[in-house]
Amino acid sequence: MHQLPLDQLVLLIFQTALLISLLVRLWSADLHRVYPFFFSYLVADLLQTLIGAAIPYQSRAYPYFWVASEGIIACCYALIVVELYRVVLRDLPGIATISRRYITVTVAVATVGSLLLLRLEEAPANYLSVFLVIERAIVFSLVIFILLVSAFLAYYPVPLSRNVVIYSIGYAVYFLTKATALFVRTLGHYVLPQLGTVLLVVSSACLLFWVITLSRRGEMRTVVVGHKWKREDEARLLSKLKAINASLVEAGKK
Repeated sequence: MHQLPLDQLVLLIFQTALLISLLVRLWSADLHRVYPFFFSYLVADLLQTLIGAAIPYQSRAYPYFWVASEGIIACCYALIVVELYRVVLRDLPGIATISRRYITVTVAVATVGSLLLLRLEEAPANYLSVFLVIERAIVFSLVIFILLVSAFLAYYPVPLSRNVVIYSIGYAVYFLTKATALFVRTLGHYVLPQLGTVLLVVSSACLLFWVITLSRRGEMRTVVVGHKWKREDEARLLSKLKAINASLVEAGKK
């Protein structure tokens, strides 16, 4: 691994320790079965850090390892967003199914579109630049769905388990931080060590938040984080949401 500034190296070690702690936490609470894609992402992220640290940064093997591991992580990003919709909309299967379809189509269109735009560039593209363009397109298409999940939680007073709320809000911050890092990386702003430190701090804070708050008991506790409506308005809004869901379920059966 290339030499990091001391503060970033310390933060990276701390973040790795938090990753291990969170994996142990999810496994011991049996939450890896409830959030399998989230758990798989954390494993992939941990392995990328540990194996990447053992491969010399200047070696020919490092770029190939990074692209392969980052490709797996990019797939995990998409699967986690699908998982978020599944757990947030678990009582609204019709809306959840439509959401998954839109995610799949949007990611596919973003990937194809990025490749078509790449062909218009004058500079010859190597495998690394092609991968970065594709990953950027995938991540920023997923950012839209992350923001939609956050908006849904903020507006609709849907009862959810405490863990789902923690998972969704924490991942929104975590993923947007990762997306910002990717955006800066593709712009070539490697001369901003302060930004790298900020990103490590934010992502570590999210991991610590999950380590402290996710629990087996959190699956049983129900909370509502949506807009504080009057009781009659809340009932009417939920009734309309369930009616939309029922019509989508019926349409899916035809």
